[in-house]
Amino acid sequence: MQDFFEWNYWGLSFLGLFIIMWAVQLYYFLYYFLRIGGAKMTEFKKHHRPVSIIIAARNEEKNLMEHIPLIMDQDHTEFEVIVVNDSSWDDTEAILKALHIQFPNMHIINLDEEKQNMQGKKFALTLGIKAAKYDTILLTDADCMPLDNTWITRMTSDLEDPKQLVIGFSPYKKYPGWLNKIIRFDTMIIGLQYLSQAKLGTPYMGVGRNLAYNRSLFFSVGGFKSHYSIASGDDDLFVNQVGNKRNTAVQFVPESQTSSEPKKSWKDWFTQKRRHFSTAPYYKSSDKSFLGLWPFSFLFMFVGFAGSMVLKNGMFVVGGMLLVRYIVQLATLHGSAKRLGLSKDIVWLSPFLEIHLHVLNAGLYLTNLLRKQQKWN
Repeated sequence: MQDFFEWNYWGLSFLGLFIIMWAVQLYYFLYYFLRIGGAKMTEFKKHHRPVSIIIAARNEEKNLMEHIPLIMDQDHTEFEVIVVNDSSWDDTEAILKALHIQFPNMHIINLDEEKQNMQGKKFALTLGIKAAKYDTILLTDADCMPLDNTWITRMTSDLEDPKQLVIGFSPYKKYPGWLNKIIRFDTMIIGLQYLSQAKLGTPYMGVGRNLAYNRSLFFSVGGFKSHYSIASGDDDLFVNQVGNKRNTAVQFVPESQTSSEPKKSWKDWFTQKRRHFSTAPYYKSSDKSFLGLWPFSFLFMFVGFAGSMVLKNGMFVVGGMLLVRYIVQLATLHGSAKRLGLSKDIVWLSPFLEIHLHVLNAGLYLTNLLRKQQKWN
């Protein structure tokens, strides 16, 4: 080995760093992400329990007109839709009145700005959940559309004792442009992280665009009481608080998904990401370690890669190992994209997308430390 590398203390130290971080990266792909890409499909259970769908909407007249009819067309026996008009100043209220005439099982709650006593949309969601007729609650957003008419049934069929919480997946729609690819890739990686952890019995987050739980579970912990003061967290902090191996189920097949409109500008996406980052400090320590080790190992893998270049034959060794890492990445993400029904373009571009994403995330995270997150709107 000494003849192969030629003795160089710093070079060998960097090589050791590279090997450790490289191994951590492969561990994430093969132990966590492969649980989605390699998951066996189970038979769909058609359990038509009564469901209350809750949507908090602010200035969503166009989306409500497009998506409420799609939700009402679901192949599910008994359900209601509660839309909380959260202080809208467009024609949302008029649109909802017109939709209510067409769909009697849609109910409207109008919330005035002066009645808001909670940051973000937590107050609106709480009002909707309190008004729900049924114990089974299914959350989505006004800009989301179900990808299949069995969405309600698939997201709620697992809510049988002891399961009280179902974590779903909600991809963003595909459009041309690099920003859209970054957003879809980011959503895929985040989804693989929280879905794989939930399958392992350690759920730490879900997305409010597609989340189901029992109304009784919500009130058993006082709703959002433990994080009232935080603008976001109505989905991830709630799951982080109540989810466990015994009470949590996962749904990620395309038929169980809702698709959402992505941000169209970098500024809007940065604002959205900063709001999401604002909840991270409130996660459990084990969850923060899991999430932090992924970008940390990626960064220091390349630090070790660069430092190993001083070794004789270092380029061949670390270059070969890096190639293995990318082969594993492409294979794992390809299988995951297939299971999740995602476009393969973000898989083939993933070596470039992940570098860009890690740099952006680092910058946004540092920005969040310096600036206070503004109120949700």
